[in-house]
This record gives sequence, C-alpha cells and structure tokens, in this order.
Amino acid sequence: GRSDDNDVNTGNRVTDDFGTVGGGGNNQAGDGTASTTNATFATVGGGDSNSATGTFATVGGGHANTTNAGSTVGGGLNNTANGGNATVGGGSFNGATGLNAIIPGGLSNAASGAYSFAAGRRAKATHDGAFVWGDSTDADVASTTINQFIARASGGAIFYSNSGANTGVTLAAGSGSWASVSDRNAKENFARVDGKGLLEKLSMIPMETWNYRSQDTSIRHMGPMAQDFRAAFGLGEDDKHISTVDADGAALVGVQTLYRMVREKDAQVERLTEQVRQLQAAVEGLKARLGVEVSKAVISE
Repeated sequence: GRSDDNDVNTGNRVTDDFGTVGGGGNNQAGDGTASTTNATFATVGGGDSNSATGTFATVGGGHANTTNAGSTVGGGLNNTANGGNATVGGGSFNGATGLNAIIPGGLSNAASGAYSFAAGRRAKATHDGAFVWGDSTDADVASTTINQFIARASGGAIFYSNSGANTGVTLAAGSGSWASVSDRNAKENFARVDGKGLLEKLSMIPMETWNYRSQDTSIRHMGPMAQDFRAAFGLGEDDKHISTVDADGAALVGVQTLYRMVREKDAQVERLTEQVRQLQAAVEGLKARLGVEVSKAVISE
C-alpha cells in the first residue's frame, strides 16, 4: 500500500505504491509525488534519512543514502546509487552513477561509467567497463579509457601461480618492472647449457619486427616467433608463448658464451703478439750481428 504520512513520529514515509520502510527515522520509499508508476516497489530497510526514490530501488540502512531506478545501497553513509541497476554495498561518500555500475564499499569512490567497478579509496571508474582499485592513499586514481583495469597498490603487487603461494611474479613498491621467482630452492632438475650450441641455434632463429593483430600497425615489436624458439630450445609451456625468464636466460647464456670466446681470442692475440715481439727482437739481433760482420769485412779490405 501507500501512505503519505507513514509514521509522523519517526518521519518515515512511503509515498508510492508497494513501497516499504522497515524502520529507522526520516526515511522515504517513493519519489514523493504519489505516482503509481515512477517509484513503485521501493524499499528502505531502516537507518536514518535514506531515500529509495526509483522503481525497485532499495536502501538497506545506514544514513543519508539515496537510490533510484532499480539501484541498491546496502548501507553506510552518504552513498548514492542512481545509475540504473547500480549498486553500492556500503562505505561512505560513494557514488555509483553509471548504468549497472558497482562499488562494494570503501571511501569516496565513483563508478560513473556503464558496467564500471570502483573500490577502495578515491577510485574513479569514469569510463564504461573500467575497473579501478584504490589503496589507502588519500589521492584519486582514475581510469583513462574504456574497458581498462587500473590498480593503485603503493605497497607492491604479487600474483601467485600455485596453491603454495611461493611461485609467481612480484611488482615491488615503487618499481617499474615485474620480478619472477628465481630462487634456487624453487627449482630442480638442473642441467648445463652448451653455450656455443645455443649461439648456433640462436643464429638460425629468424629475428623480425612485427605488430600484434590486436594493436595498431604503427605499434611495432621485435623478436622471434614462439614456434621457432620452442623448436630450437624446447623451453616453456607451449609453442605459442615465450616466457621472459627463458628469453632472458637465452640472452644471458649467449652473452656469457661470447664473453668467454672473446677472452679466448684475446689470449690467442696476446700469445701471437708475444711471438711477434720475440721474432722482431730476433730479427733486430740478427741485423745487428750482420752489421758488425759487414763492417769487419770492409775494414779488412
């Protein structure tokens, strides 16, 4: 049913058909116009000063929360879900204003893009399909384009790839590159690498520049094909990917092998240089002896 003055003592009001206010104070279910079509089936579970002003809108509780058009605010303080089927789970000062946008909680988050997601603190998912996570830092972190994933984790990030949580990749706090696990204790079945054989195989792998089909043709990359790399070295999980640890390993073995080869060549050059020096000294000695003998012969004549 509907009542324009549901409870004069608490200030709760149900102003549209089939609306419900479960309790609390100063709550409103309906848009206040006594409309039978625009704000029916609205619900406020309780709390204080909450408004469910759209059809099928729901506020579970909390204070000063507002929903509209099938949207839901579970609770918290000063949250708004009015993007059409949008959801704010709780927290404070969050706004899910995009269609089907979601904010599970946190503080001062905004999900204004359609199908966007924002969580944590001051995360701003302003583009359609954007996912933004903000850590406890008191500063905005925002999406920059549609269908984007952004996370601010100023303490670093870790992705584990096993159930024991000891293998994976780490992005250290303040770092600009990922680090993979390379602890000897995490490895087994060690085998020596034939450096010269690796260089020979590496020299046979085509190295080309190319672009990913999923990117613009102006964005170029350089390197081997996974099929060629796999066929040459038998490394990695399959012939569609090249693990960075394998590519780095091949490059390091190649550099190490070339260094040893250069050292060997340097030693050969030093030996040959010494031999040349000795030959030059012998020639100079021979010239000196020949010069003395020639002088004696001239004097005797």
